Amino acid sequence: MLNAISWQQYFTAVLLLTVAWYAYVGLRYYQPELQAFLKITPPVKSVVPDVANEKIVVMGEAKPEADTGLYAAEELLFAGAEPDDISDQTLPLGPADDLLAEAKVLVDAYGENDNKHEFLSLFKLLLDKYEVFADEISLPAIIHSLQTFASGKLPFEIQADEWPLNFAA
Repeated sequence: MLNAISWQQYFTAVLLLTVAWYAYVGLRYYQPELQAFLKITPPVKSVVPDVANEKIVVMGEAKPEADTGLYAAEELLFAGAEPDDISDQTLPLGPADDLLAEAKVLVDAYGENDNKHEFLSLFKLLLDKYEVFADEISLPAIIHSLQTFASGKLPFEIQADEWPLNFAA
């Protein structure tokens, strides 16, 4: 009867093997779930080496400059406000203003020259220079301002239909 195994020993062996198998499978494949269930936190592995986490002082503290710092409000002195000559409505000059200024210089240059055809051809060349800004410039407004400016300065009269009406040559 030494070799005979009783059913109780057989049952105990099968039970122990089953428990061992499920313990292995549970620990092997369900490790994150078991850690969460048992509230076990794994040690955090840093991507950065430990040497990089050390605080190294490269430079000493900055010393504030003389006469800088915090002052009490009573020590600060302010002057009264004075109006200036700058208008709040002042706009920066644009390409239309530049074109008008160059056209006025052209009118001044032809103040003593009686060649209307040459003046108009130079004015058309000037317009070609500003053709890239055609969507920003109102050519009729420029022509009107220029006619008013040139009325007494040019020795010849330019009719309204002689002025170029568009930027295209």
